[in-house]
Amino acid sequence: MITIRTGAVMALLTALAGCASDGPTADGASVRAAMAGQVIPPQPRTGPQGSDGVSAVAAYANYKQSYVVPLPQGDSPLVGSHK
Repeated sequence: MITIRTGAVMALLTALAGCASDGPTADGASVRAAMAGQVIPPQPRTGPQGSDGVSAVAAYANYKQSYVVPLPQGDSPLVGSHK
């Protein structure tokens, strides 16, 4: 009887030892650190931001022109001629 009880206690302790962790506790510190790395800082950036008006107008004109005149398609070595 004592042997069965001792065996049961040893089995229980062995099973509980598998649940033990040597690593950090799960208090959410890693999640908070990951979230903090993805948040934009609340203070404003210094220096110039965006683009000037000349560059913006030129970029928009280039964008509009890309839909007016299609670029010629070249031949593909896999498909062949596009004629």
